[in-house]
Amino acid sequence: MANEFDIFNISVSDLDTGEKPSQSSDLYSPKPDQGQDGTYRSLIRFLPNAKNPRKPYVRKFNYWLEDREGNGFYIDSPSTVGEKCPIQDAFFKLRNSESALDKKMAESLKRREVFYALVQIVKDPQNRDLEGQVKVFKFGYKIKAKIDEELNPQFDEPTQIFDPFEGKNFELVISKKAGFANYDSSKFQGSRSAIALGGSQVENTESGRKQILEYLQKAPDLGNFDYKSWTDEQRSKVMNVLSQYTSPGESIATVTKTKEAPKKQKVEEQKTKHSVEEDFSYESSTVESYTSSDDNLDDFINGLDL
Repeated sequence: MANEFDIFNISVSDLDTGEKPSQSSDLYSPKPDQGQDGTYRSLIRFLPNAKNPRKPYVRKFNYWLEDREGNGFYIDSPSTVGEKCPIQDAFFKLRNSESALDKKMAESLKRREVFYALVQIVKDPQNRDLEGQVKVFKFGYKIKAKIDEELNPQFDEPTQIFDPFEGKNFELVISKKAGFANYDSSKFQGSRSAIALGGSQVENTESGRKQILEYLQKAPDLGNFDYKSWTDEQRSKVMNVLSQYTSPGESIATVTKTKEAPKKQKVEEQKTKHSVEEDFSYESSTVESYTSSDDNLDDFINGLDL
């Protein structure tokens, strides 16, 4: 039974308004500009996914799209789950065209591969308040390659880097190269160690395992970052973006960025935010090529599964 005097001792933070916390608050999103001399340094540890131990990270493909007003947004690709993707179809149709303009436009429709994993923030001089917390870390192919090297090394013994007792801490170093976040200097530490909680490494005992499980219960749900099918609203937004490529005037504006000043400024602001966030791989030929005998831009949308 609730305390009868609670109505006199409720702060704003105590109120349950029924609103879910923003998914972005679960993300660990360090930027190079936030670090000293343009380089962000922290020590993190990849953690197991307690809700699905066999799936320690989420892998999916997505796109960054911009509408006619210069509003940008991310959208997951249905190709993540083996389904037909109209954006991917549009990309290949443009890339396989004999038109140089079409090929140029195709560049803005490349999909990229992204990953999400749970991490413990071991040390973060830029944000001390985050130390000890569990967050979701979004990363690309460069860090994924470093993980794969630990799991399947060419010469050394494999390291299960998600293991609470036999994993390794990861030195995250993010600099900026050509306007993009660069992770080349990031690396796993040489020695294996147990996860540290409360400043001390946890021992591999029944008590220690219970302590780790209780700690991971408070972790964000990695499943929230899995691929999600498009809503009707999202499908409409995608169709609106793809329709730009059916009109020569709109298409040229998309490529050359010759829109009026306010729109151009908005585009640049969003592109800057987008470009410095991640250094992910953009794929253009790793999936089966889409071909069509009809290269007429007037029929472009009709050839897409919208």
